[in-house]
Amino acid sequence: MTTISRFLSGESPDSFGRNIEQFYGYSHFWLEHDHKYIQVLFPIDEGTQFNRHAPLVSAADRALFANSETLRQHHLRALDLILGFWGLARRGVQIYSPTPPNPASHPWLKRQNHNQLRMTRVIRSLSLLGNQQIAENLAQFVIETAKQFDSVSEQTQHYWRSALTRPPIEPPG
Repeated sequence: MTTISRFLSGESPDSFGRNIEQFYGYSHFWLEHDHKYIQVLFPIDEGTQFNRHAPLVSAADRALFANSETLRQHHLRALDLILGFWGLARRGVQIYSPTPPNPASHPWLKRQNHNQLRMTRVIRSLSLLGNQQIAENLAQFVIETAKQFDSVSEQTQHYWRSALTRPPIEPPG
């Protein structure tokens, strides 16, 4: 098992000593204001200045998740947490909004909101770790919803699309 698979399956804490079960108990306030959890719940293949301790997705991670329904389901549990915060939900592979989307209840629809960057990371992570169909459905849903509002830039929508198609980067070491 890898660092990412051990963390998401609850077998070991992250580099700050936090267990995944702790994250599931966090409030939406905490999810909005902490900036070092998203990289752990949704690892990708590129580093970030916000959490230099976050693990990077490797070829070994991609292979493990591709071959393990259990690991993919652990990742989807993290997705369900963040979707709830964003005012969204998942039914199987489908992404939807239980209430009519608006910036008051869907924070990512606010102009230049950092949750738009988080969405890019989530889409990329899902794609890299074997949940491609859900990643595609999430990207499609948020792009279609964003078009109804004038608060999400074309550049951000491009990032959401490219998170699905960019080839994986093999991290050093």
